[in-house]
Amino acid sequence: MKRILLCLFLLSGLNLSAQIELIDYDQLDTAKVFTSIEAALQSPFPVYRLDLTRQRLKSFPEEITQLTYLNELILDRNKLDSIPASIAKLKNLQILRADHNNIDPFPEGVLACKSLVILSLGDNFISKIPDDIYQLKKLQELLLWSNVVSYFPQSLSRLQYLVNLDLLNNDMNASEQETLRFLLPEVEIILSAPCVCTFDDE
Repeated sequence: MKRILLCLFLLSGLNLSAQIELIDYDQLDTAKVFTSIEAALQSPFPVYRLDLTRQRLKSFPEEITQLTYLNELILDRNKLDSIPASIAKLKNLQILRADHNNIDPFPEGVLACKSLVILSLGDNFISKIPDDIYQLKKLQELLLWSNVVSYFPQSLSRLQYLVNLDLLNNDMNASEQETLRFLLPEVEIILSAPCVCTFDDE
């Protein structure tokens, strides 16, 4: 009996090692969603999805970085003002949502999450998209609605898989919007009506 249990344990370990790879993006929504860090950390199985919406978080819980299998992280409707560089430990992260927070500036540690497909930072206080945004080579959706974005780097054009850029409710004049459309002719860009305004050069 002991030998059988040992074999099962070893096989289980091998199985977990095999699962460290990314889940196919189209199948990610079939994985279990954890809604507490405690439960996720105690799970005997890999945790692929964590939803901490409305958890009254004032700072990013560093324990999250222990969940190295994580493919999706949702931090919506909290009180976060930043996302630390340590998020780079989540090498398998494909989806990051942190809408309705107080994040400022753009969390550059996210740029090390090379597997990101969707990055949603709507309703924060972000004023600039970083020049190194091109590092997110797999990014398909960049959602920055209801921010104060006024800087759009040329490197956005290097995001070859980008299909959706949501900048609704960011004050932009007609010239800025035209420049952005010229920069990203194949991307669906969601914009509010242009404002009659001018901005100082940064």
